[in-house]
Amino acid sequence: MTVEEIFNKLASHMCEGIKFHDEMAKAYDYLNFEGLYKCHLYRAIEEKQGFLFLSHYYMTHYFKLLPLENMSESKLIPDTWYKYTT
Repeated sequence: MTVEEIFNKLASHMCEGIKFHDEMAKAYDYLNFEGLYKCHLYRAIEEKQGFLFLSHYYMTHYFKLLPLENMSESKLIPDTWYKYTT
């Protein structure tokens, strides 16, 4: 398994966590369970912060953008940039 595959797997797992906690926070907010809403909202923020740290680490140590296969991203960054190092 290459370094890129390992980081991609970690990032994908983190993105799933972000989505899960975000959806749970919305559901609990809808049901008016304020405590559980805040708990999942906090976890979603922590997951996002961890993902940003992982992405920054990958860019600063391997000089590449971290590609995400199963995450829908805006097309602000062209796909061709993922092939190159800085």
